[in-house]
Amino acid sequence: MGWYKSDGSALFDFDAAITSNTTIKAKWLEGFVTVAAGTYDGSAALTPASSVFISGRTVQISALYVCEHEVTQGEYETYCKYGGSSPSDTNGKGANFPAYHVSWYDAIVYCNIRSKAEGLTPVYKIGTETDPTKWSDIVSGTGAAAGKYCGPSSDNTTWDGMTFDTTANGYRLPTEAEWEYIARNKNTASYTYSGSDTIGEVAWYKENSGNKTHEIKTTSKANGLGIYDMSGNVFEWCWDWYGTINESTPSTGPAPGSQRVLRGGSMVDDVTGCSVYFQGTYIPRYGDVTFGFRVVRSAN
Repeated sequence: MGWYKSDGSALFDFDAAITSNTTIKAKWLEGFVTVAAGTYDGSAALTPASSVFISGRTVQISALYVCEHEVTQGEYETYCKYGGSSPSDTNGKGANFPAYHVSWYDAIVYCNIRSKAEGLTPVYKIGTETDPTKWSDIVSGTGAAAGKYCGPSSDNTTWDGMTFDTTANGYRLPTEAEWEYIARNKNTASYTYSGSDTIGEVAWYKENSGNKTHEIKTTSKANGLGIYDMSGNVFEWCWDWYGTINESTPSTGPAPGSQRVLRGGSMVDDVTGCSVYFQGTYIPRYGDVTFGFRVVRSAN
């Protein structure tokens, strides 16, 4: 688990590689947890009830590498700039605080630029182009932010029409179903929050946060997979459009709409907003003080 071939391709059987004398380069997937694949066949209701895993809907979850923490300001600012407001001391500022004021467009830019920087295959395409710096309406930084990028600050139908390469091994946002599957410990836990029924153990929320974000991994508990802050701190963007979910909705979510899904609640949300079942939504061009994200990678 967590090893690459010398060409940078996906994980492989380490023992078999030694047996066959394959040349290898060790590169530990630091900060990532391997989450096994699963299938929800729609035959049993989850507790608490879900609007994603519903009766009659079959949902396929592929094996994933899941970042154990929300993307930090230090990680985000390596590749990207903020499109509007930037993190502040008032709301929590520092390399190990979660990135916020990040739009869905910005999160997509980060995923593809980081993938390219690490020699991985980018997931997202506009037409056939995977390099965000070549996408129309990309915003490039100046001065201290030179060489860094963010998405457009206006609604953009071209960006809304981008596609998702399910075979690529680069960084990406989880689908909503993937996010909830991870938050519910591969759908095996019945906790109201991700890892506990006691919200203060696993979440920075309005009653304990002081209305500001906190450094990653500083709650007293992770969830059952060793993943932090899936409840509270900042909302996390998902790939999916928000819309009606029924028996025929594909695992990647409903048909295009006007808003993308946000999950997990934030430092200013109440107990309901931080639950494993609550759906937040917003327009993809907008980055709020409560909006951040987490990255995953396909492990197939």
